[in-house]
Amino acid sequence: MSISVRHIITLMEKHLTELKQLPEGSPKTKENAAAIKTLCDLMLESDTAREAGQWMEPSPISAPPGFTGPLTKPNKKMDDDEEGNGDSIFDF
Repeated sequence: MSISVRHIITLMEKHLTELKQLPEGSPKTKENAAAIKTLCDLMLESDTAREAGQWMEPSPISAPPGFTGPLTKPNKKMDDDEEGNGDSIFDF
């Protein structure tokens, strides 16, 4: 799947427009600047990969062989003999 440069530029413009509207010192300023930086890096990397002929489709991630489902730990209840009186570390 290839992302077009025009689409990346459109996303950059969206973040730039939002940056222009934010007051100075807003916490969203860093978020939008980071998004623009990431989009720039994405555009540069995709161009470099295409030029080098190394562009590859991402392969789907699959579970390792023998994996049957989510791993769960059995709940271990504290005995009355142990310190504490409940499941939480905040129970005293």
